[in-house]
Amino acid sequence: MAGLEALAQRPLARWMAHLLQLVLAAILISALSLAPASAETPRSIDMKMLVISADGKEPVFAGIKSILDQIGIPYDTLIASQKALTAQTLSDGLGAGRYQGIFLTTGNLAYEASPNNWQSALTQAQWQTLWQYEADFRVRQATLYTYPAGAPDNYGLTPINAVDTNYTPVKGTLTATGQQVFGYLNPATPVSINNAWTYLVKPVSSTNPVSLLNTADGYSLASIYTYPNGRQNLAITTDGNPELTHTLLLGYGVINWVSKGFFLGERKVYMNPQPDDIMIGDDIWDPVRLSDQTGIEYRTTGNDYNKLITWQNNLRASHANAAQIQLEMPYNGVGVSGIYPNDTLTPAIRNRPNQFKWVNHTYEHELLTSINYTDARAQLSKNHNVAQTLGFNKYFKDSMIQPEISGLNNPEFLRAAKDFGIRYILSDTSQPGWKNPSPNTGFYSSYQPSILIIPRYPTNLYYNVSTPAEWISEYNYFYAPGGIWPTWDRPLTYSEVLDKESEMWLRYLLKFDLNSVMFHQANLRAYDNTNSLLGDLVKTTLAKYNSMYKLPIRSPGQHDTGVLMASRMAYNASGVSGRILLGATNSIALKTVKAVKAPLTGISYGTAQEAYGGQTISTVSLGANGALTLPAPTW
Repeated sequence: MAGLEALAQRPLARWMAHLLQLVLAAILISALSLAPASAETPRSIDMKMLVISADGKEPVFAGIKSILDQIGIPYDTLIASQKALTAQTLSDGLGAGRYQGIFLTTGNLAYEASPNNWQSALTQAQWQTLWQYEADFRVRQATLYTYPAGAPDNYGLTPINAVDTNYTPVKGTLTATGQQVFGYLNPATPVSINNAWTYLVKPVSSTNPVSLLNTADGYSLASIYTYPNGRQNLAITTDGNPELTHTLLLGYGVINWVSKGFFLGERKVYMNPQPDDIMIGDDIWDPVRLSDQTGIEYRTTGNDYNKLITWQNNLRASHANAAQIQLEMPYNGVGVSGIYPNDTLTPAIRNRPNQFKWVNHTYEHELLTSINYTDARAQLSKNHNVAQTLGFNKYFKDSMIQPEISGLNNPEFLRAAKDFGIRYILSDTSQPGWKNPSPNTGFYSSYQPSILIIPRYPTNLYYNVSTPAEWISEYNYFYAPGGIWPTWDRPLTYSEVLDKESEMWLRYLLKFDLNSVMFHQANLRAYDNTNSLLGDLVKTTLAKYNSMYKLPIRSPGQHDTGVLMASRMAYNASGVSGRILLGATNSIALKTVKAVKAPLTGISYGTAQEAYGGQTISTVSLGANGALTLPAPTW
């Protein structure tokens, strides 16, 4: 992945940080005379996490925040070198705890206070205050990048060696306990650590800590240590950042363990490919002339359509976690009006119209940048009529995909769309200002606030390629040595292009990203009478995904994506909060400022429940200024 090397921690700086341990050891000896923090009897705990960073610069700080944001878990951050941690930070002193779980970016919270002057961002008294809170409230902690040097804590580990995985990847296999903590991972595939400085450690005993992830030669990469007072810490000994695969793979399990398996928020894996321009043709790249302006055009045929149905059926049957995947077809109805001689596609669609989802792409692929109100209404209405005529059942009138993602700043188009009943349109994340403002959210149009603009990802599977030869020719035209944007050290083969592009799509899946992905109808050509470029890319992506994850993949269309994004945006803006009330029978007190449908993972309540990844997710509806108390699991 481009840029990951630059994000990895520098070994020299990290070794300098560990000189701090000599100083901390002396502090630890002198701290034995300090009065311990006062014990507190817990009554309640806020359903919120606390992420403590030394200086806010650690890559793992960005990594854990990105995963918490993606899931939608409430959290606070504390930059400990800038703001002191006190007992009042953690509780009110009367039994009301403020945090359900604690994350430390590093095991010692070391930072460079001045050149070559490394120190812990917490004093020993502050460490004791943190530990006392965790013991009193039975709150779990995770240290996300741990060097166990003995001070302020060795986390039950002995350091043996260190590896720069930029050059030597390290692979870890899940232990029996690791398979419980990271139950969504495929245990047959080791977790590969790349582009991150990694410490190889050994547990101090055979029973405590319990290792979760071991190398082939017996070193531990992740472990859980239980202290005599019942406090627990999950230590990871490798660095991380928001783009590293091992950070994405382990992140959810760490968060779920710290939360004890229930929290505000949810996670699911999504895949929604949208091949635009169905029913019309597209210009095609000429590998000889290196241009798509040579008059070559390709339009999906009836044979392509039928082969695609077979491919999709086989895909869903052969991968249990891909059983819901279904392509969504942005269509231009003019293509079935008789303008194409010897048309085999139209009868194939008429024969089997409901094998795919369908979404309005305008009747004639009309650009909407400067279209007037009347013409925009006509484009939407005529295309909607085609859906009715062809009998599309998996189709919503309130959704559309604009040709070339145009019209976002055209008030006349947006007024026509609103009056027609459109509620969900698209933006292109590659264009400035149109990326998701936060995970799995979009934008309400400033011209028509009832229209939600859903960000969509472009890809390097270009609109104008239909065969492997065409794709690798154009790809290398851009990225090979001497190309427009030279990136690789040689022209890539078809399998190498698939590997590069599937890696990007894989990241969207591992991040629980809701955005759909853009393709085009030429990518559906059965180039060898069986396979298509899009099919090959999906297959390659799923092979990687299935080697890592066991989670089922959801495949929402444009309408459902809009509903999910609108719900997430309302959740983010609602001011909803939860508090775990501790007693003979625990309960959760929810309250909100604005109306909300709040997802609760690990909670079974009400009628809006679903099982996902071995956990129950309940969606609880609250009105404005609403409150609700529901049963809570054992704490």
